[in-house]
Amino acid sequence: MEALLNLNIHPVDILLMLAATEGDKPKIEELLRAGASYTVKDADGRTALDRANSEEICDLILGYSTQKA
Repeated sequence: MEALLNLNIHPVDILLMLAATEGDKPKIEELLRAGASYTVKDADGRTALDRANSEEICDLILGYSTQKA
């Protein structure tokens, strides 16, 4: 997490990446409602979608973005 903070990535975006990696649906929904961006990239160029542990998590994130639009 410290490496991500050193890249000046907003903490809410970091938490979204971690929640996507863990597949934590309630936390992902909460973070997206709080304004987290799933397009922010980590040091390896991966987004929350890239780090998602399943297609279900990707669908959850993308579904939220289309509902918001």
